[in-house]
Amino acid sequence: MNRFYIEKMIISGAGHNNTIINFKPELNFIIGPSNTGKSLLVDCIDYAFGFTPKPEHPSKIVDNNNGYEKIALHLKTGSGTVILERKIGDTKIEVSGSDTNFEHGIYSTSNSAKKNINTIFLQLLGIDEPHKILSSESGNTQSFTWRSILHLFFMRQADISRETSALKAPGSFGKTASPAALLYLLTGQDADNLKKPESPEISKAKRKALTDYIRDKVERSSKRREELEEFLSSNGTKNLQDAIDKIHKEIDAIQKDLDDSSNESQKVMSQLYSQNSKLSECNTVTHNFSVLQRQYQSDIRRLGFIVNGKISVSTLPSKKHCPFCDSEMKASPSPQYIEAASAELSKIKGHLSELEKAQKDIDKQRKSIMDIIDLLSQQKKEIDTLISEQLRPKLLAFTQQLESHMQLMRFYGELEAVQQNEIQYKSELFEKETEDTPENPKYNIFSYYDYDIVHGFEEKLIEVLSASKIGGSTTARLNMTNFDIDIGGLKKAVSMGGGFCGIVNTITAFAMSAYLIEHDCKAPGFFAADSPLTQLSEADHIKQRDTIKQNFVQYLIEHACERQVIIVEQKKRMPFIPQEDSNKGIHIIEFSRNKASGRYGFLNDVYNPEDR
Repeated sequence: MNRFYIEKMIISGAGHNNTIINFKPELNFIIGPSNTGKSLLVDCIDYAFGFTPKPEHPSKIVDNNNGYEKIALHLKTGSGTVILERKIGDTKIEVSGSDTNFEHGIYSTSNSAKKNINTIFLQLLGIDEPHKILSSESGNTQSFTWRSILHLFFMRQADISRETSALKAPGSFGKTASPAALLYLLTGQDADNLKKPESPEISKAKRKALTDYIRDKVERSSKRREELEEFLSSNGTKNLQDAIDKIHKEIDAIQKDLDDSSNESQKVMSQLYSQNSKLSECNTVTHNFSVLQRQYQSDIRRLGFIVNGKISVSTLPSKKHCPFCDSEMKASPSPQYIEAASAELSKIKGHLSELEKAQKDIDKQRKSIMDIIDLLSQQKKEIDTLISEQLRPKLLAFTQQLESHMQLMRFYGELEAVQQNEIQYKSELFEKETEDTPENPKYNIFSYYDYDIVHGFEEKLIEVLSASKIGGSTTARLNMTNFDIDIGGLKKAVSMGGGFCGIVNTITAFAMSAYLIEHDCKAPGFFAADSPLTQLSEADHIKQRDTIKQNFVQYLIEHACERQVIIVEQKKRMPFIPQEDSNKGIHIIEFSRNKASGRYGFLNDVYNPEDR
């Protein structure tokens, strides 16, 4: 959305050089000592914006024009410029400029005039048709005008430190018009779009339906309460909590026994595995011994056969012949074979004897292992039986008993809740039955505000307050009863002096105007405030870097390029003087009140009496 901002202001008049103030589209500081025309500059802008002087609200430039005759305010738009020229003391404003979207000519500051300047300002906001907004709770309406929203973007010095809401137009007495104007900017809803209050007939019908609904709730609550009271009187237990605590202790004890038994069972099982492994080793050795024993027995039979055979053969005659004469010779049997076989046989019998002895040892060891296994198996069976037949059933029984008691506890809790609801419903029923139906329905403008919008603004507000290091900033909220800011649950008017009201009012309007721009709502592209820091005095012990002034100005500098901001302030009230820096969007206009140095003041050729 193209948004306009203030480009330049020229004050002219016979006998004077033109007074020219050039503004930048970013952050502008206008600083100087008192009586240099800073607030007069703001009044001149206000005058060009259509301000109409009144006896109780005069205009500085009208009452003391110093010979100047005309104000020309140059506004920059997306398509060029719109120039507003107004003679001092006149009610007419001449419109010209390079933006051809705006009709040039003479316009009246009176909204009742056929050709009034309000149409130009609304067109600058992108509003091409006139709109009506609510002006009272009774449903009266008024025109939506530039002047009805200007306070959100343009804060005069006299309005900065007021105790009333910065979101309401200064001097407004009703509580409807200003919120209605802001509602239109936020949502586009004017008086024609707002839902009308209910007629007395509809209100009566709704009240009857609501009363019947609440009465049904009362009856249901009473019935349920009676059911619970009857059940608990028959099944309830005195000292229920003590009984539950006792059951918990029993369950904990059983669970401990169960855990101990499970651990013991696992330990016995581990021992069983170990003994079975040893038994397997014994069986393997026994098998090997059996094989070896059979081998020994086979060897004994073989050697016995050899010895017996040799002995038997030795008794038979053996004939041999002489190799020379071939005569028969008598041969003697050799005893070597018998002796060797007998020796081997004796050795194997010794091995067999040792093997039988070892086998007896193994059999003894195997029997011992099997006895241990039988004992461990019996122990495991007893433990498993204890777990399955005693501990677990006992735990289950206590768990069921606990659940039964807990159900009773829930019933007691439900009874208490039902009793409270019954009392609440009866109270609401009494209020509705005794409620008066309004004969003249009223509009509550705040009921048309959506919480998401309010919450979004509050987040932006808290951001700026926190950055400025204002105490309790995170608790800030928009109080819809007075349409003003609460901090720490306290209203601004009862918890803050003029200085704090001034800075909080400035931040409130600044945050709202920023929120409007960020959410693409109807709003100009500038924000101006006259003397937001002047009345604020902070404790001497607070370090400069922690002061509200320091951090607020620093926040403005850090966000200088987001939109046009004009801050008018006394130089000595500034926490520091920023440096001119076009790259960072910082522009300084300084009045010196010194004829020999710098620019004396706002208006050329105008000096204080002591300096003439």
